[in-house]
Amino acid sequence: MRVISGTIAAVALAVGVVGANADTISRETLTHKFLDYCVITQSRVEGIDRIPMVDKCHKAAASAMTGFEGERFDSPSSSKFTAEQDKAIRAAIAAAFAKK
Repeated sequence: MRVISGTIAAVALAVGVVGANADTISRETLTHKFLDYCVITQSRVEGIDRIPMVDKCHKAAASAMTGFEGERFDSPSSSKFTAEQDKAIRAAIAAAFAKK
């Protein structure tokens, strides 16, 4: 009986740890999500030059990340950013692609 209780406790602990991590993502992952979002949205813009677009998206993703401290962040749900993440990447994209 103790073995079963110990096993159940270990499984519950493991599920708790995985569950906690499932709600957060790493700095690197969020940066990649920002980059993907930028490339996807900007590739829809008619007449955009792809090579500078990718460079600008890299800069926009890096710029959006400057507003976030730490190494773990709320995970976007259903491929949607949190309100704070959405605001940061949209502002960074607008700045990166502003007409000069």
